[in-house]
Amino acid sequence: MEQRALIALEILRFDDIIILNCTENMNFGKTYTFFSSLPKILPQQYDYVMKADDDVFIRLEGLSRSLKKLKRSDLYYGFVLPCTSYNPYSGYMAGMGFILSWDLVQWIAVSDIPAQNQVGPEDKLVGQWLSMGDKGKNRVTEKPGMYDFPGTNGRCSHELIPETVAVHRLKRWDRWLQVLTFFNVTRIRSSKMYSFDK
Repeated sequence: MEQRALIALEILRFDDIIILNCTENMNFGKTYTFFSSLPKILPQQYDYVMKADDDVFIRLEGLSRSLKKLKRSDLYYGFVLPCTSYNPYSGYMAGMGFILSWDLVQWIAVSDIPAQNQVGPEDKLVGQWLSMGDKGKNRVTEKPGMYDFPGTNGRCSHELIPETVAVHRLKRWDRWLQVLTFFNVTRIRSSKMYSFDK
């Protein structure tokens, strides 16, 4: 009940939440429902759509800079798995967060390939859909800029770096605090609304 009230307040204030007609799940069609619903829900086309986990810190400035030089069609962008690979054509993008260009989102909405293949690890499925449909020819892995929090996932993680686009596995508050502090997100900016004794 509390979550419903908070979501309603967020919608009233910012009108930035989409409620999908599906049960919360990881491997039973939620990602398909998300992507396939967007062309009907969104009032305009976008260059890209991103799916990201809620335990990921995304540095929008770094993401924007990274995307600026890339194609706006047939694009599949993220952190390629396996962790040791830098070849975006050899695997699939990790579920921590990946981007599809708008044309791929439209294709997912109408193609039988994703519609008939919804059960399984959602990040792996998206890679399979694109391969089966001969889509996503512009594949980009954002390594080392996307990664798991230091020490959490072997070769998928490394120390925090200034070139970060996204950090994953922030399920604990102390990890969030470390990341926000590293990127100076929580610094107090000058304002007339408060003063500090000198």
